[in-house]
Amino acid sequence: MVCEKIIEQICAELAEDIDVEVCQKVKAHLLTCPECAQQLQAMRMTVHLYALLGEREVPQKIHERLALLLNLPCAESGKR
Repeated sequence: MVCEKIIEQICAELAEDIDVEVCQKVKAHLLTCPECAQQLQAMRMTVHLYALLGEREVPQKIHERLALLLNLPCAESGKR
């Protein structure tokens, strides 16, 4: 499998269960590709560090700026 495809599959499946075949292909690729293994480790560390922070209240101004950057509707105003 090509590295870009592996990373796409990992990202696409993060919120869902990966089927057995895809999981086996990803694991096999990670054993032979240090770049993808390193990228996966970085993703795991990011998730771990984020979890250590716990839930935090985001100031409304930051929430609005982030929503604007991501082109998401603001919860308060419903605007984009």
